[in-house]
Amino acid sequence: MSATPSPTQLFLADSLPVELSNDEALHIGSDNAGQFTNAWPAGKRTWLIFAGFSIAIGIGMAVTLAWRASSDAAKEAIASAAALKSISVDLDAVRRSVDRIANNMAFGQEQMTRSVDQLAADLVAIKEQTTHEINGLQMLEQNVLDKISTPMPRPSATQTSKPSVRSSLAPIPLTPAKSP
Repeated sequence: MSATPSPTQLFLADSLPVELSNDEALHIGSDNAGQFTNAWPAGKRTWLIFAGFSIAIGIGMAVTLAWRASSDAAKEAIASAAALKSISVDLDAVRRSVDRIANNMAFGQEQMTRSVDQLAADLVAIKEQTTHEINGLQMLEQNVLDKISTPMPRPSATQTSKPSVRSSLAPIPLTPAKSP
């Protein structure tokens, strides 16, 4: 063994009931320059070592909890970013849907405008045709009235008259219609 005890040997010497040889005990207690000396009693040294380990464990636990908390915060940030991305994707889908609906509405409105224009043109044509037919009927009516109101020429004496058969029905007198 070496002449200088290791820190582990010192720890074990204070905490375990191990007896040291006289040489080792003298060496540990001597005031040699540059060598480790035990200035504290064994019980107090044990408590200091325990306190040091407790502090180290506490610091380790604090670092671990801080790391976990930052990891949770990072997960939340990633989740919120993913939610925003899905919302933006949903907004894009909504925009496309609204654009499609607007285009369909514009197309439908254009078709309705064309249909109304076509119906208006058809209505004008029907009105002109009806006016033309009414004028034709009025001319026909006037022609008929003119023919009725003029007396028929009487048969001349040179023509032989045929014996007429008298019908049981009396002739209906015709009167000219009034113009509107």
